[in-house]
Amino acid sequence: MSHPARLALSVAAFFGAWLLIFFLSLMVLPESLHWLQPLGALGFAIWAARRVWLQLEDVAATGLPVFVGTGALMLGGLGFVLGFFGPMVFAPEANQGPLLGIFITGPGGAALGAVTGWLVWLKRRG
Repeated sequence: MSHPARLALSVAAFFGAWLLIFFLSLMVLPESLHWLQPLGALGFAIWAARRVWLQLEDVAATGLPVFVGTGALMLGGLGFVLGFFGPMVFAPEANQGPLLGIFITGPGGAALGAVTGWLVWLKRRG
């Protein structure tokens, strides 16, 4: 994979991991340990970005679980976000709109992404 693409994905992983741990630690850590929040988030984000950078070094050598998992995460996440936030934007008066993303488009996107990842792996394998 090219260096600009690896860099972009690593930066995205860094910010995604940082936000996840930062906001999770807001809920979990007590008031007296809030100084630990940015340190933990930064450490986890650096680890996640480094892991993505190293994993993308040789994409052709990765196996079936990586392709299936990546496809499921990408399309499942996209389906969840579109199904969860889409009804809030386009039909704010619908009180059950976010349930579309939780129960239908998120799991459906994950299943479709897993199948797509499997098909891409079969195509690359020859």
